[in-house]
Amino acid sequence: MRVGMLGGTFDPVHLGHLIGAQAAAEQLELDKVLFVPAAQPPHKSSVPISEAGHRVAMLELALTDNDLFGIYLDEIERGGASYTVDTIRRFKDLSGGADEVFFILGADNLAEFTTWKDWQGICREARLVSLKREGSNSGCYRVPEQLQQVEIAWVEMPLIGISATDIRIRCAAGKSIRYRVPDTVAGYIGAHGLYGRSKC
Repeated sequence: MRVGMLGGTFDPVHLGHLIGAQAAAEQLELDKVLFVPAAQPPHKSSVPISEAGHRVAMLELALTDNDLFGIYLDEIERGGASYTVDTIRRFKDLSGGADEVFFILGADNLAEFTTWKDWQGICREARLVSLKREGSNSGCYRVPEQLQQVEIAWVEMPLIGISATDIRIRCAAGKSIRYRVPDTVAGYIGAHGLYGRSKC
């Protein structure tokens, strides 16, 4: 199987995540895309994130109608700091090494990718995939010199100016998040009073 892995806090999962994952699945002919919610991302250790149960519940609601998508809870179950290289290795061990893994990240994350724990190990264990805005040239993204010799699969996706940070800010201000997250996720956020307001 050709399996894509898309990590993040997903606080909350939004349409940009879903559109990027679908684009990767189609363009790389993936059999599955696994969303990997982090327990505690090291680069966001000072930023409060919602309880894992809420983030996983929102993912389940968002992914339920797409058979291509799934959730891999290894990082949540392990707890503590979440390192991608460990997650990919554990996944491959559990699958018996039969799966071809594609690690998906946003083009903006490439600039800091070489600061991640054992980034070389990630490149050995999985093929690096970067989402880029439709119609733009991959050369316009800053790729660290250390990655110049790494084969990166570029996936085109529509320009989606949505971020989880913006969604949280809009909720806190009582603004609508309609068309930014699936309706089921918006309903969950409102029902549980996440991000500072009972309805957003």
